[in-house]
Order: sequence, then structure tokens, then C-alpha cells
Amino acid sequence: MRLYQFAAAAAIVTLTCGAAQASDFSLTDTDSTAMGIGMICNTPDQAEQFVALRAHGAAPKDAMQKVNLLAHDPHACGVAAIAFTRDKTVDAKAVANKLLQIVRINVLAGFNGNGWQRVPGMTQYAVMEGEGESI
Repeated sequence: MRLYQFAAAAAIVTLTCGAAQASDFSLTDTDSTAMGIGMICNTPDQAEQFVALRAHGAAPKDAMQKVNLLAHDPHACGVAAIAFTRDKTVDAKAVANKLLQIVRINVLAGFNGNGWQRVPGMTQYAVMEGEGESI
């Protein structure tokens, strides 16, 4: 069953990877290991900068580019298709009446366009849409 879910997720990622927005992070599995497409950053500060820029009206792509420029690293934040385990929520902010959470994750594998590649344990910070609503 797990193999079927993995293959289905890979097909979904293949079809949707180009259409991902920098603030979208959708899960295809709610068990301890999940797969998704979304914004990940190297540090919590970079993820917080991204969310703050979004909260002040920056488009996702512009916010990502600004964070990468400030970090002097073109890969500090970016959209990725990954398999991961969720660790803990670091912060949350309302952006356009949606709750964006910064979540520490452990990346287990990445989708490179042709297939999944395992990666050694790598801590990243994902920007995910939360379950709650801004009030």
C-alpha cells in the first residue's frame, strides 16, 4: 500500500511541480512521513523573512528572491517536491486571511523531475498553510 501511495504522489508531483506557488504546501499523506510541494528554507530566520514579506504584500516569487538576495545564497529558500517528517511548528502568521506556519521538517527524499532521490537527514523549514483561520 505504501508503495502505491508513493507512486501516486510521484505522479502528482510530476504533473503539478511547475504550477506550485511559493506559499503552497500540500500534503499527500497524513502519517508520520508526508510528501508535498512547497516553500522550504535553510533556516527559520529565512522562512520568517519570507512570511513577513508575504504579510506585507510581496508576491511569493518576489519574497523568495528577496530572502535569497539577503542571504547571499540563491538556494536559501525555494519551492521543492519532497518527502519529509514534520518536527514542530516554529511560528505562525496571518497572510491574506490565511494562517501560514513555519514548520521544522526533516527531509528524507526529493523529487528531481525524473524520480525520487533519498537524501541524508536534512533539517529545513517549510512554510505551510495552517488549519486555522485568521480572525
